[in-house]
Amino acid sequence: MLAELSIWFTSFLPSVSESTTHSVSSVHAVLMGGVATAGIMLCIITKEVLLKGLHAALCVIALLLLLSNVPVAMFLFAVILVVYLTYSFSFSALWLSKLVAGSIALYVVFLSGYLLFQWPINNAAFALLFVYFGLLYATWIEAQNKQQPVTNEHKQFAHELGIPGRASLRCAYEEQRKLDPGPAILVLVFLEGIEQVNMQLGREFGDTLLAESANRVQQQLNNRDIFTIPNGNSVSRLAHLGGLHFAFICRLGRFEYLHEQLIDDILLCVAKPFQVGSCTLEISARVSFVNCDEELGQLDSLIACAYLALDKLPNQSICAYQQQMQISQIEQQTRLRELANIKVDQDLAIFFQPAFSQQNGKLAYLELLLRWPHPKLGLLSAERFIEDIRLAGLALPVARFVIERAAEIAMALKMEGFQVPLSINIFGSEMLQQDFIRFMDHILLEHYLQAGDILLEFPANLLPRLDYQSLDNIDQLRRLGIHIGIDRFGQAPIQLDTLSELQVDFIKLSSSLTAQPQPNGARAVCQSLVSMQQQRGLKVFCEGIESKAQFEYAKELECDAMQGHFLAQPMSSKGVMGWLHKWTSDNSN
Repeated sequence: MLAELSIWFTSFLPSVSESTTHSVSSVHAVLMGGVATAGIMLCIITKEVLLKGLHAALCVIALLLLLSNVPVAMFLFAVILVVYLTYSFSFSALWLSKLVAGSIALYVVFLSGYLLFQWPINNAAFALLFVYFGLLYATWIEAQNKQQPVTNEHKQFAHELGIPGRASLRCAYEEQRKLDPGPAILVLVFLEGIEQVNMQLGREFGDTLLAESANRVQQQLNNRDIFTIPNGNSVSRLAHLGGLHFAFICRLGRFEYLHEQLIDDILLCVAKPFQVGSCTLEISARVSFVNCDEELGQLDSLIACAYLALDKLPNQSICAYQQQMQISQIEQQTRLRELANIKVDQDLAIFFQPAFSQQNGKLAYLELLLRWPHPKLGLLSAERFIEDIRLAGLALPVARFVIERAAEIAMALKMEGFQVPLSINIFGSEMLQQDFIRFMDHILLEHYLQAGDILLEFPANLLPRLDYQSLDNIDQLRRLGIHIGIDRFGQAPIQLDTLSELQVDFIKLSSSLTAQPQPNGARAVCQSLVSMQQQRGLKVFCEGIESKAQFEYAKELECDAMQGHFLAQPMSSKGVMGWLHKWTSDNSN
């Protein structure tokens, strides 16, 4: 049968019969070329990193065989090059693997028959058959690896914690929701403080702490209403989503508020100190939850909603997802696209709001306020888009625009004979850059401004992040003659020892400290706070005075100045000069 196949092959390639007159060296070229070709293909198919060199290697082999004037070179070029080019362009297609194996089989049969007919050395044929079986095994291995690439990659770290990953959670969720489509809640747990442990003590401590905290959370989930997740030969009720995030799903058919009880237990158990090596470490957790009926019940969408809740409520330990968050995110993305195309000096506007001294009722300062005349939403206050300004990378350009406008107004006021400081509420972080300090020095010189003409406020939530370099930058600004103050004092937690180290000129009490009615004892605390700061030489201003009750309360605190809509509404800076002349005339009469 093999002889007949060889005769048919020689009739198919007439030039093959002429090759019988070739020397033994030509036959050696055929044998070595075939073995070399199959060997290189074996290397290529078993190591995907060598696929890029596939075409060049096959072309070189075909060229060498053609130079030897061996007719079978055309067969090599036709079968091997075409099939493997197709295979290399679609490496993930499993049916092509079978096509490759079949093509290699044909190649081995025809080439072996030709070699046996021309040069009957059986060892050559057997050598090529071994190469063929090696190629066949390699394609089978490749097919097996293609079946579960994502699952293996996803489980790599999950195995280290002994907790299944997102893919396992998805499978368990889909199966159990088919069996029980009743009410259910997905809960996302985020562990805070482990990143700091990684930076300060090393990754080994952080990984140990992560594993122990995950084990604590797992122990709180011993309830049959929580979805079970296959985990090897056992089951788990907690899934690791990656990083410091974990998730579980609980049914609410029997207990409507089961998730709330579990969340409280998790927060309490994570807050307990951990003993890692010789160190006692403490971390905290934040939790968000979303109803499984949201987003058509798609698990990946539910997880995205839980992440969104954590982002939208950064100051809360328990975050409930609401559809309004999705709407606000879409609105924010729209604003970011609009901010990317605005011209800061043309599309943003500056307003001003006066503050009055409590002692004599005179003007204490004018605060400049940033506004955005939105073409669809109307006039937006800075609180509506301040975070968008940061995300759009416009914090520093906007701060420079406001300060340049303030310097122009301050110089115009001085030329008109008004000695009224201008207060600017900047975002905070840009004030701590060296470029900003040089910019402020240039602005003061260019507009002939003196000490106290410009007041800069930064938010109180920036205080915990101030390092020695930041304190030095603040000191440099004060040496330039700029008075520095803390805005919204009392709105964010502040350590008094940190405040005593910070040298500023004034603080502005948050409206939450003067809101009415105040709880018992709050009045005495506020009075002591104002008195303490005034004894340190700081001025204390009350902002956000919106009612007569707040106004009377601010007077009792004996603060230095008051500001709010109850006293004066914000006005366009284009009319600041006219308003000052009118206010001066009315008060003089």
